[in-house]
Formats: sequence, structure tokens, C-alpha cells
Amino acid sequence: MEFGAESGEQASDANYREANRRKLVDFFQAGAKQSRMFGYELEHIVLHKNTEGPVSYAEENGVREVLRRMSPLYEREVYDGDDLVGLARGNEYVSLEPAAQIEVSAGPFEKVGEAEASYLAFREALDPVLEELGLFTPMVGYNPSAKASDLELIPKFRYDSMNRFLGNEAYAGVTMMRGSASLQVSIDFVDEADAMLKFRVAQLISPVLAFMCDNSPFYEAEPRTEQMVRTGIWNGMRQDRVGTVPGSLAPGFSFERYADYILSRGAILVPDGAGSWEYVGDKTFYEVYADRVMTDAEVEHALSMVWPDARLKNFVEIRPADAMPFDFSLAYVTLIKNLFYGERNLAVLDALLVGLDERDVRDAKRSLIERGYAARVYGRSAEFWVDLLVNLAAGTAGVDEAFYLEPLQTMTKNRFTLADAYQDPKKREPAYDQAIQAITGQGGAPRIGIFPRYDFELTGLSLSEGYTTGVLAAGGLPVVLPLTDNPHMLDKIVEVCDAFIIPGGQDIDPNHYGQKRNLRLHRVTRQRDEMELALIPRVLRAGKPILGICRGMQALAVAHGGSLYQDIHLTHPESKIHHVQARPFSDPAHEVEVVAGTRLAQITGCERFGVNTIHHQSVQDPGKNMVVSAYAPDGVVEAIELRGECFVMGVQWHPELMWRTSEQAQKLFGALVEEASSKRRLESYASSEL
Repeated sequence: MEFGAESGEQASDANYREANRRKLVDFFQAGAKQSRMFGYELEHIVLHKNTEGPVSYAEENGVREVLRRMSPLYEREVYDGDDLVGLARGNEYVSLEPAAQIEVSAGPFEKVGEAEASYLAFREALDPVLEELGLFTPMVGYNPSAKASDLELIPKFRYDSMNRFLGNEAYAGVTMMRGSASLQVSIDFVDEADAMLKFRVAQLISPVLAFMCDNSPFYEAEPRTEQMVRTGIWNGMRQDRVGTVPGSLAPGFSFERYADYILSRGAILVPDGAGSWEYVGDKTFYEVYADRVMTDAEVEHALSMVWPDARLKNFVEIRPADAMPFDFSLAYVTLIKNLFYGERNLAVLDALLVGLDERDVRDAKRSLIERGYAARVYGRSAEFWVDLLVNLAAGTAGVDEAFYLEPLQTMTKNRFTLADAYQDPKKREPAYDQAIQAITGQGGAPRIGIFPRYDFELTGLSLSEGYTTGVLAAGGLPVVLPLTDNPHMLDKIVEVCDAFIIPGGQDIDPNHYGQKRNLRLHRVTRQRDEMELALIPRVLRAGKPILGICRGMQALAVAHGGSLYQDIHLTHPESKIHHVQARPFSDPAHEVEVVAGTRLAQITGCERFGVNTIHHQSVQDPGKNMVVSAYAPDGVVEAIELRGECFVMGVQWHPELMWRTSEQAQKLFGALVEEASSKRRLESYASSEL
């Protein structure tokens, strides 16, 4: 009798096990649809404006108050007990992550423009409240100002339970919950085969996606020591519910096997059936529901308790990206949409990624963390994969969406990430302090006019901060010029500025130096060409100093009737120097040999020194009255200058990226500012004599 009863219990357990597996499979199958919709989830860390310190949920004028003040614009409030933890309207849901990160989830959408409008509506509700309360969101992937363990959890049993469980496994579990902020994109699938293809490809390209979206310059309140902080955190967790789903990269993986993966994970916590929650720790979902079939709500909860690189629900959720400013977030949404809804794109990626396993994915992550753009990923360069993903998406996007990709295209083309580009304000303060002293001192600082860099036709101007801080540190006052070729405006610019810097940027149209465009020419900017080639002669006639940097040196040559090599690789094929170096750009990549007796030799006091290098063109003929003052070891022209007393110099390297660490870069900015000061003193003396 006892044996029979035990057998009956075992049969019952097996039946419920199969019923719950089938429950999940049915849930996945119900998600199949012919539409090509998408949704997104974007998390926002909130900081105090005055201190840049973290903001908790419960503090006065904290995140709870943010939600309370946003509430009148929403249709529904969501509570956990007595605590307001969410807002909802239409297809938008505002919720909170464990350490009071504000998450907006929205969709489904058919077009990227719909997602853009939805997010802007969310920010129209959020931003005025943040401003009123003296708060802001930095749009980064990890809290920049506090250790995760010091961040207060919101009052929610789910997060208390997860913190208890994951924190006991590894500290990475705490940092994942409290410190990080992510961007996730969800896409539809047609059937099981389509879902498995998208799920597999998403996991395999996730290391590259994470690298492209690396936006965590800080980790635990300190500047990061490795790239891809988010990926490093996930690597530090126990891998049973993160990373790559075991077996999912092999042929034959199915809804049923994913259901097994979910149901065999430790549940941590489950609904107790009475409107509350029960902590169950390592007890699996199979064990928790061994005596009954799960409800729909319990199925959805179980699916939310794993955090792999891609996750299956009634859609495929792609998860590796850091939170980013919305123009970059929108570019990423556009990238994912067009990669995964382009049948050709999926076929290309699947063919290139065939035969890879979980170890290959781990190796790819490790290489990207250690080497960035110099990494090897699945036997190819990181550059190959980044360019492939961007180009596939760009080739699929329609004319109404392709332009959304531009921020991501430009960033990847120039081989940097948002975390690379982040500038810590604390590191800039000494330069500003020196500038304040110079500006308020006797006579004031000389005004150094900086030509604008014009990016993205008809969208705006940009400038690396090193140009302004390099001038400030040298005691000058940087003045960023408007983009104009109006003769009267140009005359006024020359009158009010004491010296000029022509920065790096896009290629110069070869029509200006009598050549036809070749296939290696990069993007040109007609508006900038016209301004520079009209303004440089005016500056020369006024006898005011000019420092040209990279493209700026090339502009000086062209303005003097010189010419350029349109691509170094065509003209110096045997060169062992890679003239577009990897980051960090502040490090020297090769030496230059300085020509004796030149102004450059006088300023630097060196026969040779190390420089960085980020260019694919170079000076062929320096132009009338211009001489070469430095060469690279492969013969590429690295500096030119005007004969005579007037300070007109160009350098091919980027001192604005090196001035904090390079004495020669500091001397270049110093010489320009001193020359400008001398010219101003002479003009002042001449005026007083008259």
C-alpha cells in the first residue's frame, strides 16, 4: 500500500512537471505573430544636481516624490503596499528598479518615430519635476557617485529577496541590482523557428552590442579600470541565470528546452497566493509547483527571474546595452529593429556565427573588456563586427528611419564608445581655475578663436573639449566661432580675436586643391571648407597667429596653394605605422623627427618626441612659403609652418588630446597664447602712441 501511494505521488509530480512545462511552451507559442513590432525599456539613474550624489526613494524630495508629482499626467498609479512604485498610461509604464532607478517601458511600436514621440512625452513629464526638485539623470550605465552597497533599496519584498539571495552568491549581484542602468529592446517572432533563430543570434552578437553601447565610465564611485562595466558585473555573477542560456546556441534548442531552463532555476521568491510573497531561495520552480499547475501570473514571474543576454517571453528581449542618452538609445533601437527584421541580415549573421558555443561568447566578452576595438571576436576583429552590424542595419532601414542611426554610426566609425568620451569635470577644474586668473588679471586673457567642427549636415557644431581646456590651461580664453562665410562677419571675427585654432575634422574637398575625388576619400563638409578658406587669408593679412591641428594643418596647406594625399595607405603602402591608432588617444603612437632651425624645434626644444595619430590623409605639398617642420618615420608630413616671423603652424597630431600628459603639447598651446598676448600688447602700445 505504501509503495502504491508513493508511486501515485511520483506520477502526480511528473504530471504537474509536464503540465507546467507545457504551460510555458503555450505561453511562448501564444506570442507568435506576423507583425514586426518592438518595445524598449530604458532605465534612468537619478542624482542631486548640487552634489551629484545618489537620490533614494524615500528621502524628502526623492524618487517617491518624483513619481507623485508626475502622477497627474498618468492614468493609473501602481502601489506596493502603501508605496507608490509605478505609473501607467496607454502603452507606457513607469516603474522603479531596486535602487530607485526610474525605468520607462513602452511599446509595442511599428515605427521608430513612434518610440521617439513616446519617450519625449515621458521626458516632458519627468524633466520639469527633476528640475523643480534639484535632480537630474546623467544617462549612464552605472551610478557614478556611490558604491552599490551604499544605495538604498526601494521598499519592495521582491528586491529584498533578490538582494538577500544574489548578495550571498557574489557582490556582483548587488552591483547588478543597485548600481546599473540598462537599455533593453524587445522584438516579435513569427513562430518557434523564428524565435530560436533570433534568440540564438541575439546571444551571439550580445558581446559586440554591449561594447558598442559601453556607457559606464565609473564603477563603485571610481573611474573604471576596465571597459564594459556592465558585462564585467554579469561575468562576476553565478552563471546559472545570466550570460548565455545553456545549450541555446546548438541546433535543436526549443521552447520546451527554454521552459526547462526556467523551471529548473532557483525561484528566489514566489507569490504566496494571498496577495503577498514567499522567499524560497534555491528551491526550483519545478519544486515550488510540484503539486499544481502555475497561473499565468506565476509563469510571467518565473520568466522575469533570469537575466541572460537575451530572454524569451512572448517576444525576444535583447538585454546587453547600457542606458545611453536618448539619441544614442534611439540609434540602438533602430539598429536592433533593422538587424532582426531584415531576413537577409539574420541569414548573414547566422551563417557567420554557425558552430559557436558558450565558451566562444565568454572569450569574446573577455577580449572586448581587455582590448576594446583591438579585440578578436570569433576569429575576426571587433572592428569587423561593429561595422557589419551598423552596415547591415543601415542597409535595411528605410529613408524614414536611417537617419536615426547617425549617432551610433559616427561613434563607431571614429572607434570610440560613450564611456571613452566621458570627461570627468573634476579633472577639468585646474584648467578653469588658471583661466579665471588669466581672464581677470591685468589686461585679460587673449581671445583664441576656434574654428567650428561641423558634423552631420544641417544638425550642429561640435568640438573636442581638449581644444578649449588646452587654451584655458595656457592662459587664453577660447571663443568657439560661428559657422559662416559671410565676409562682414569674417572681418569682425578677425578683428575681435587675437589668435586662431583650426581643429581636426572631416576631409577637405579635393576640388579645392585641383584633384578628383578618389574612392578612399571620407566625408567632406562644404560649409566648413568655404569658411576656412575664406577666413585663413584674412587672418594672415592681419598678421595674427594660427595653429592648425590635423585637418587644420591640411587646411593651412590648401589655403597656401598646397595639396594633400587623399589616403596615406595608397601613397605609403609599406608604412608600418597605423595612422589611426586605438584608444587611449592621449598615448603616443609614434615619434616625429623635428626639422632643425624651425619654429617647432624652438618651441618644443626637441629633435624628436612621441605623438598620437588619428588621420588617413596627409600633406603632399605644404604650399607657397610654407615649409615642413616635422616628419613621421614613414615620411608622412607631421608639421608645417610659414616662413618668417608670423606664427602660422600646423601639426598633424592632436595636442588637444595630449596636453594633460605631454610637455610638447602644453608648449604648443602656450606658444600660441603667448604669441597672441604679444601681438595684443604691441597693438595696444601702437594705439597709445597714436
